[in-house]
Amino acid sequence: MLKESSFNTGTTEINFAESQHPGPPLVLLHGLPGHWQEFLPIMPTLSLLWHTYALDFRGQGKSGRVPGQYLSKYYGVDVEQFLRQQLTEPAILFGLSAGGAVALAVAAKCPELVRAIVVGDPPIDMDELVAWMTSEGFKYWFSALRELAGLDLSIAELSRRIADIPVQVPGQDTRIRYGDSPGVDAIQIQQLAITLSHMDPGVLEYHAEGLASEFLEGFDLDQILARITCPVLFLQGNPSLGGMMTNEVVKHVQSILPNAMHVLIETSGHGLGLDTWEVSPLIRAVTSFLESL
Repeated sequence: MLKESSFNTGTTEINFAESQHPGPPLVLLHGLPGHWQEFLPIMPTLSLLWHTYALDFRGQGKSGRVPGQYLSKYYGVDVEQFLRQQLTEPAILFGLSAGGAVALAVAAKCPELVRAIVVGDPPIDMDELVAWMTSEGFKYWFSALRELAGLDLSIAELSRRIADIPVQVPGQDTRIRYGDSPGVDAIQIQQLAITLSHMDPGVLEYHAEGLASEFLEGFDLDQILARITCPVLFLQGNPSLGGMMTNEVVKHVQSILPNAMHVLIETSGHGLGLDTWEVSPLIRAVTSFLESL
């Protein structure tokens, strides 16, 4: 059984879900945009052995709104406060996508609070990330999502409008409806609609405006990796299916953290199967790593 609670960081209220198992603490950090429910496909299994927590980042889900304070570093501050205020022993952090970058930053800054980290397909090839975040297609997509996040619409209407957003698809000369994109189904659109319905539009400001350097302020990948002392599992989504952790950055990470474990989830892209609930390979990799600690 899961229970939702909240705590005050000193800046805002952070909402989190918690399992009741008395095992070691495992803290789940969603991607952007997102909310803790992204982890529902794996929480029942993880909660059998670990005292599992899943946070809503500020401005998302049921957490408080902090206008103008949605840089990546602020998410890390909230996670640090959670570890200090809510837990009595070092935790395992499992961050998905941007949540993975947050997990890395927290582990580097506060090694005494982190027992191990699982990093799920983080977009941490910094040159590629900045180029992507400043591209016209990226800004167009997140501008459309920011506009929808600010509207008081039903989930059905939000879903319809998301599906109608024109997007550029590789191999197509003209834009097509997002709902007609390969690999996108009605459930994924509905989940995105739910996410947007519980979001401060300001969360997407840096993405919509292409302010990559500002959003990533203070995130130096090499310095962060050099300061990590705990065990690390890097989960890579299949690049041919949309995975964002490139083969090049895997090699780079391994050159700095030679003892870090790397697993390619061949059957899934960036969502590692969480978006489709096809999570057997993900659960296998995560539980095996956690049981080895």
